[in-house]
Amino acid sequence: MNRMSSAHPHPDWATLPNLITLLRLGFVVPIVILVLNHAQPVLTVVLLAVFGASDWIDGYLARALNQVSATGAVLDPVADRIGVAMIALALAVAGHLSLGVVLTIAAVDAALAVTYLVTRPARAPKVSRVGKVRTAVLMSGLALIGLSLVPALLPVGTAGRILCVIGAFLHAVAGFGYVRALLRDSHTDPPDM
Repeated sequence: MNRMSSAHPHPDWATLPNLITLLRLGFVVPIVILVLNHAQPVLTVVLLAVFGASDWIDGYLARALNQVSATGAVLDPVADRIGVAMIALALAVAGHLSLGVVLTIAAVDAALAVTYLVTRPARAPKVSRVGKVRTAVLMSGLALIGLSLVPALLPVGTAGRILCVIGAFLHAVAGFGYVRALLRDSHTDPPDM
């Protein structure tokens, strides 16, 4: 008897990388609360670092453990977008980040969400190189701003804000590419009848 035929496959969503992605989302609320309350800057920095590192770790593990999944392909970028947007908004409300950065991120994400809902693609678009760089730049910028919450490290906040502006620009470039890909793919699929 073939052992593989009797094995119970795990559901697409039941993977270690997807668990890490969900945990990353779980860090967002405590980070936002800490930022808005100007409380425990060292803990805020640690949580921001874990938030950023977990994005790289879940992707690495998905590939290394052969656990790349359709659920993860959607969940990971959604977790990134929600996390980055909420943390950036909290930093803006607390006076550490330009509201323009937050509005750029929100506008691009809204355009992507509407396009995704209208086109209803069979699969999520693949993450582009610009999208990967954008995420790294934004997460690095947020981490540096987080570091600047520690009074002795205040000067690194400027570098963080510059990275966030660059990241917001790259977010717009990547978002435009994703919208184009979604629209292009919607024209190649037969319409629902």
